[in-house]
Amino acid sequence: MKKYIFHILAIVSAALLLGSCVQKEDGRQDEQPVATSKGIFYVGADVPSDVLEVSSAKATTILVRALADEGEVSDIVLKISFKADPDAVAAYNEAHGTSYVMSPGSAYEFTSPEAMMPRYGRSSSSAKLKLSASGLEDGVTYILPLTIDKVSGTDLWGLKDAPQAFIIFKKAYVAPNAGSGTKEDPYNLYSAADLKAMKSLLVEKKVVYFRLQEDIDMAGIENWEPLNWESPYELGIDFDGNGHTISNFYCEFTDYPSFFGVLNGRCYDVTFTKAKVLVNNARSGILAGYCGLQDASKGIRGDCERVHIQGELDHTPSTKYGAGGFFGFMGTGSLRACSADVVINSKLNNVGGLFGYCGKEVEVVDCWTTGEITGGQRVGGIGGGTVGDDDPAVPIRIANCYSTAKVHGSFGIGGIGGYFCKAKATPNDVDPGNIFENCIAWNEEIRANAGIGGAGVPTPGDLSHYSCGAIVGWTAVRNTLRNNYRNPAMKYNEAIFFDYTDAFSLYDQADVSPASPLVVVPVDGANYNYPYHGKAAPAGKTLSEVAKSLGWSTSIWDFSGEVPVIKSKNGGAENGSSQGQLPDFEENEFYN
Repeated sequence: MKKYIFHILAIVSAALLLGSCVQKEDGRQDEQPVATSKGIFYVGADVPSDVLEVSSAKATTILVRALADEGEVSDIVLKISFKADPDAVAAYNEAHGTSYVMSPGSAYEFTSPEAMMPRYGRSSSSAKLKLSASGLEDGVTYILPLTIDKVSGTDLWGLKDAPQAFIIFKKAYVAPNAGSGTKEDPYNLYSAADLKAMKSLLVEKKVVYFRLQEDIDMAGIENWEPLNWESPYELGIDFDGNGHTISNFYCEFTDYPSFFGVLNGRCYDVTFTKAKVLVNNARSGILAGYCGLQDASKGIRGDCERVHIQGELDHTPSTKYGAGGFFGFMGTGSLRACSADVVINSKLNNVGGLFGYCGKEVEVVDCWTTGEITGGQRVGGIGGGTVGDDDPAVPIRIANCYSTAKVHGSFGIGGIGGYFCKAKATPNDVDPGNIFENCIAWNEEIRANAGIGGAGVPTPGDLSHYSCGAIVGWTAVRNTLRNNYRNPAMKYNEAIFFDYTDAFSLYDQADVSPASPLVVVPVDGANYNYPYHGKAAPAGKTLSEVAKSLGWSTSIWDFSGEVPVIKSKNGGAENGSSQGQLPDFEENEFYN
């Protein structure tokens, strides 16, 4: 093999020498010959198809040559190099009625940039161009015009009127089973059938990677089986929505009716529209019944970022409390830059726009909700409630969030949070470490919709169950509550039984911390009235203006309208049953 390479190099070297100099009989060399014939050149490329499909797994090599018209060739040997010609894209599209996009620089590279044009030749040797899928978007057709960059050896040369070669290409379709499920080579999802195939590709105690490559309509899937609903909930997943939309998702599965069942991993950059979940007897959300598990030592955690959900959840037949736009229960995990436009109906407790209730290692930041949220007790625009133990070192944190939703319930009703106190404790006796900061309750209305057990309007002696707040309905007085504002035009318990006493009206409250506990207005007979209303926003200010004043990030939020929106991006617990249901916590005896 080495001898073969030597001969090739020797032949090429000899050809270059013959073309660049003339050997005289006395051993002296003349200067390099001067071209007397002007070469007129253009570019040719060996492309196997009109529209080339480039795989994300393997680069494609294209041979590129310089060509000369007959009678317009050089009489000396030349070296020719090539380059991309972005200026030619517009003219090509206009001439052909296309709308191709210029290839990003990351998708092509000349690995062998020069070619040799022989003396009086009409076709040069080949330069090599490598095409890859780097930086390519799915569904976009790209164009790469190539032209001549340099001709070495003479200034006597020119280009044909249309010298470019055009390479038209796009990212290749890859079926789900063609990927390997790794971070570098995820399974690709193009259809509803691909979504259904996901469950068979999941592996216990391992993270499997998926990437949505198209918007998918799930109207043909009548009843979705959640991906991870069986104990011990150890099927890990990384779901990259890639900016796409899943529409018409529908589920009424027995255990954890939702998309994931129990989210063990990550979900990001995806939108669900026209989603619907019907609940028989389970905790449920449209995205998952559970987000991680409350016992962090299990290693099962769920995290979401830039996930947006629009749909409805009917939880009324259920006997398992916990219903939310995203999750019925958040055990361990986070929501960041997420939103929900939902209608939730539940007759039970712990109902929220994003989550029904949560454990103690939970963070919800830069999120919003709208719609209508109806439950029994512990109902909130963002979260319904918490069952976390006292542990200020592992807080529940809700920050930079807002809700415009209507919130209805019978006890512990809040524009952001419903019930945030340790279970089986009075608010004065505990320090649970919950944090609400920089949140805005811009809810259209917050109101109690029934008396005790639905019995109707209570008498003054029955007031103990009806705590209701603009920000948090029922809060431990040592929670951290700071820089939270409410809509000054909020309809708060309007024309219902709270109106007979001013003590149940909205009033401003100072920031609260463990060192400076909450002070509430006492009400005779209302033993369990611990609302947190925050402060009324200045009259005349829009929601966007209030959010900006709180320092919400402009890299996350778009404040151009009156209402801020999020910018887009350019296992089981102890004693879990084999059916996938985690055990209930006991209801606080105060509210049974």
